[in-house]
Amino acid sequence: MNASALSVMEEALRAPVMDAVIAVTERYQYLEENRGARVYTAYREVDHVLQVGFSLDFNSRLQADLERRGFTVLAEREGTQREHRLLLLTLGEIGFCATYSKDYFTASRGLIRHLRNLGWPLGSLSSLLRSPRCDKDSPAI
Repeated sequence: MNASALSVMEEALRAPVMDAVIAVTERYQYLEENRGARVYTAYREVDHVLQVGFSLDFNSRLQADLERRGFTVLAEREGTQREHRLLLLTLGEIGFCATYSKDYFTASRGLIRHLRNLGWPLGSLSSLLRSPRCDKDSPAI
């Protein structure tokens, strides 16, 4: 490989690397300013609905509201609103349709597998991927 080809490749990679550095920096700044910001997964067993949510202030009042509506919070972690928006866009692009509103989906092993691959907090749901309780293509858990 000659020097000019190497310099062309370096130049081509410079912009994506800088975009990644900027995105990471913005994420840390956002989380520094919004200490209570969380992404979370809640599950309602009665109708097998998953909520993949975001809250600027994940607190006991939000958890009580979810529990009053029959949801159990399975996992949560620091996260950004941008991350939540990108997840919802990605799920829509790969064919998952929201049910009640933009955050709610019918639980399925396929959805859980995609959420795990996308790094979304799942808690005990991730163990269902290994469970023989339902077949691999079952639409509901």
